[in-house]
Amino acid sequence: MIQTDVGLRQTIDVIASMYLALAELHQRVAPQNFRNYLIMAEGPVEEIRRAQRDVNNYLGVADQFASQSEVDRQAG
Repeated sequence: MIQTDVGLRQTIDVIASMYLALAELHQRVAPQNFRNYLIMAEGPVEEIRRAQRDVNNYLGVADQFASQSEVDRQAG
């Protein structure tokens, strides 16, 4: 859980690092075995989702995005 702006910055840095790790994994593994890539990506993707939820909660926009997601689902 993020409690300060410093924590926010650190969490954003973690998200960026996880995306870079996923990009490297995609480059190295996906061309040879996409299924293995997806399996290996599960952990980083879940960590990104968790960290993004923390960011949204800290910034007070978690409910806003949840509501918009529901609107998009109903429209689609």
